[in-house]
Amino acid sequence: IGFLYFFYKTWATDPGFTKSSEEERKTNIITLAETGCLDFRTFCTSCLIRKPLRSLHCHVCNSCVARYDQHCLWTGRCIGFGNHRYYIFFLLFLSIVCDWIIYESFIYWSNHCATTFREDGLWTYLNQIVACSPWVLYIFMLAAFHFSWSTFLLLNQLFQIAFLGLTSHERTSLLKQSRHMKQTLSLRRTPYNLGFTQNLA
Repeated sequence: IGFLYFFYKTWATDPGFTKSSEEERKTNIITLAETGCLDFRTFCTSCLIRKPLRSLHCHVCNSCVARYDQHCLWTGRCIGFGNHRYYIFFLLFLSIVCDWIIYESFIYWSNHCATTFREDGLWTYLNQIVACSPWVLYIFMLAAFHFSWSTFLLLNQLFQIAFLGLTSHERTSLLKQSRHMKQTLSLRRTPYNLGFTQNLA
């Protein structure tokens, strides 16, 4: 239930799309052009708006997203200011569900299949569980696959948020920039890193 709820919330919640009226767009363009501040780092040429700090234009959604993290392949939505916390809980509950399925698969094999792992080794054991129930093996492999990526993304997200105070996009951009710099770049020394507790909050 938790997994389905947070998947729905991640998908249905506005990630932080930056909206503006036609009049506001025209005013922004005139103001920026007159002051000579038409900087493409702070102005989105697709949305014709002044981009808020830490936002980015998503070409899939065709909109600027506040505190843009990524466009998630698994939910088909942008992850941003509005739904980032739901995304974290979605990954957490997905990892728990997959871990539970993996555990229950081993329970099923030990109770319903005649296996001789200790006597004959791993290869014979694998042959025995395939012969016993190919369907359970398929579910086990599916759960193991989803457990691996969801757990990796969850730990990566928690590390970025708690220890760096960065989004996935910001971290990737900083790592790309550091390759072209002579001095080493510290990801911990950014204006967004407010300390472990404040970052999590």
